[in-house]
Amino acid sequence: MKLIFAILAFLTFLSIVNAANSANCTNVNGDMFMNKCWKNDESVLPLMASFIMQFVNPRTVTISTTTILFLLPAILLLSNSPTVYPALKNKYSQLRIILIHMLHRSAYPLVLGVGLYAVFRQRRPCFCDGAPVGSIYGMPSGDAMAGGILGAFLIDKAPFYPKLARVLGVCVMICVCFERTILGFHTIGQVVTGTSIGFILHFYSTRVPQWFIAVDILMQWILSAIALQLDPALIYSPNDPNNLWVWFIWGASFQVLVLFLLFRVGKSPLDGWRVLKQSMNKMSKDDLNIQSDSAEDHLLAYAIKPSHDMIESDERYKRRISKDADIPYTFIAFIAFFVVNFLSFCMQQWGWLVHTSDSAAGGTPMA
Repeated sequence: MKLIFAILAFLTFLSIVNAANSANCTNVNGDMFMNKCWKNDESVLPLMASFIMQFVNPRTVTISTTTILFLLPAILLLSNSPTVYPALKNKYSQLRIILIHMLHRSAYPLVLGVGLYAVFRQRRPCFCDGAPVGSIYGMPSGDAMAGGILGAFLIDKAPFYPKLARVLGVCVMICVCFERTILGFHTIGQVVTGTSIGFILHFYSTRVPQWFIAVDILMQWILSAIALQLDPALIYSPNDPNNLWVWFIWGASFQVLVLFLLFRVGKSPLDGWRVLKQSMNKMSKDDLNIQSDSAEDHLLAYAIKPSHDMIESDERYKRRISKDADIPYTFIAFIAFFVVNFLSFCMQQWGWLVHTSDSAAGGTPMA
């Protein structure tokens, strides 16, 4: 109920600020309240919106999460204390799977969101100074979808100070909706739809068995690829920065990384399957606890146990760190990610798998 009141307050606020709109824009989708252009160029609002955008942009979130995953093995590689190593390995395992799931959810707007553009086919609302603002489609808003996912995470998990986290979650969703409408990229209807989808996706993705993420990703690829390829209106100018097919492939590269890393959790394939059968929501810290009575943990105890031969102890410890960091497999996973990611840049440069025309009207680049 509080969330509904907050959204209504946001809509009322927009109706007030629109009185000073002099952005010289045409309403592409008509003059209805939910579909009109709300772009505002005169006040401090665009400055506030641009400031907010840098923190909640789904591309920023995915790149940041990927970077942290890339650097995460350093937690183990820089360890020099066998005494604390088991606890450190536990924390590493927990952070790794949390980040994998965060990357999966942050990729929804980049893949599913782009595919839904070609399903709904609703134009972006603003045509300003002879050019459309943003890419061709805007329903649902991908940034608002990302805001809904992040807001739902803060409300659901409340990782710090529950009341403060939930208030922050609502604020995040409102701020993203405000930013996308004031900058003219989306209508109110598009941001409300995107936020609602993102909110639902968080609860769905954290409640299904983790192995189902693979099915989820495959379904996103099929839906988005078919919808984007079958849309006759998607004709791009050469090297168009708003090429939706390129956005889709770029987002899919992060999902490739998710698939590689997700099926490497656990101390062994059998243990990994035990973890993957559970939903993220039902997992506890004990599910990733390596300090048990299993044979492998006896090997861990041996690997970090000091001996009279300090050189032998040091070598055993380093071998164990190298094994747990799993650098060769992580390297392969990131190579696959970089290949697909680079492929998206080639597709934009040379127009692979899309229709291009020198006379195609390109919108303003998306921020």
